[in-house]
Amino acid sequence: MSVDYGISVNQVPTSLVPSPRVDASIPMAFGCAPIHRIADPDVRTKAMPGNIVLCFTDGEAGENLGIMAARDDFAKWGLSEVAFTSFTMYRKAPVIFANVFDPTKHYKTKTDEVVTFLLDTATLSVGDILNTITLKDAENTAYTEGTDYTINKITGVITVIEESALEAAITAGKTFTASYRYAAPELVTPDDIIGGYDVSTGITSGLELVELAFPRFQMVPGILLAPNFSQDPTVAMIMGAKCEGINGVFKCVAYADLPTDTLNKYTDVPEYKARVGLTDKNHYLCWPKVKFGSRIMNLSSHAAGATAAEDRMRNDVPYSNPSNTALQINAVVDADGKEISLTLQQANLLRGNGIATVFNFTLGNTLWGGYTAAYPGNTDSKDSFISSRRMLAWYGNRLVLTWWQKVDDPNNNRLIQTIANSEQLNLNALMAIGALAPGSSITARPEDNDVLSLLAGTLSFHVMLGLILPAQLIKFDLEFDPYLLQNIFS
Repeated sequence: MSVDYGISVNQVPTSLVPSPRVDASIPMAFGCAPIHRIADPDVRTKAMPGNIVLCFTDGEAGENLGIMAARDDFAKWGLSEVAFTSFTMYRKAPVIFANVFDPTKHYKTKTDEVVTFLLDTATLSVGDILNTITLKDAENTAYTEGTDYTINKITGVITVIEESALEAAITAGKTFTASYRYAAPELVTPDDIIGGYDVSTGITSGLELVELAFPRFQMVPGILLAPNFSQDPTVAMIMGAKCEGINGVFKCVAYADLPTDTLNKYTDVPEYKARVGLTDKNHYLCWPKVKFGSRIMNLSSHAAGATAAEDRMRNDVPYSNPSNTALQINAVVDADGKEISLTLQQANLLRGNGIATVFNFTLGNTLWGGYTAAYPGNTDSKDSFISSRRMLAWYGNRLVLTWWQKVDDPNNNRLIQTIANSEQLNLNALMAIGALAPGSSITARPEDNDVLSLLAGTLSFHVMLGLILPAQLIKFDLEFDPYLLQNIFS
């Protein structure tokens, strides 16, 4: 047996463990992106259905998803809308995108479309061309791209090359037709958004891809979105279901839209919500649509952006309600673009039925509504307020990420004290900024840790959280005191 001499230094585990940063408002959006525009085939393959893409900027969204957010038609390309609202309007990054548009499946064909040239250009009836067009004249003479003309496949604009055979044919007054394939995201169905796991191909698609976010990017989605599809009640219900048990442990919320094509009167909305069964506690339902410039957009995309903006003002802790937060919009509209203006009483009818809307008052156009879809059927404050749902999900996710490193450690007093002391410091910090009410605490209660539980290797902590609820009504009682008039002479 050897004997050591001199000095020996060892390191022991720190008795306090800090928590990692957890972002509660990371959007994960499911929908259509114009990936056919991506020139690099390898990059395009990574954006095909069954994959998820993480982007921090407009430039990355363009490079990895083909998005041109400033110009795209949001009614066709819902993920372009999310990129625009997140990166440009509300300065929220990153965003996790799950594209469901497949250009090899979702396309339509134009055959012998008449093309009319004005001077040296012509515009096809649709854009987002997928292949090389066949351009010919009445004599069946074909003209070649790059030799006779160039084409912007995004806009469908054909430009004649000078001194080409096509230019000569136009001068001669010939007529022309074009045949081509073009992207048709309208062929994407709610079933594509819902997705699932295909046993035959081994491919996971649609909302099931929420399970890939943390393993791939080490990020937990905070808000699920499905622009242009969440107004389908089946999609919305599955979105709510996917908020629980992500990777078996994480939670989030889902922002969904209610239809405005069939619901253009505010009085019809609460009845529809109840009839289709949208009462999930993790749902934040939005109605109607909004307008920015000439572009009609989904309210849910703006609500997610406004939520992120509110979190940013609160130290990135999601204890505040997004209601009464300013929206970057010009008008409130239905699906046809007809303006909708709600009075306070009308907006409160929606709010009181668990539906968020837009109310224009002293702060301009603001998001109006702090209840989840569970209200008014469920009045438990932890379930009925969106701030409560987000705070509980965020705190729970942070517990998982902080203490996973201690799983399978010896179940002894040192472990109990490390967790209890560290977590109490975290609670104290949250209380100090007003994110929790004073008295929030964590304990390892003996009644929760009986002998059978300890034999099974289970260690239980009881966390008492004083959730901060929104001040939905601020009352002032005014009273006239006539005796105060005597102070005039004093």
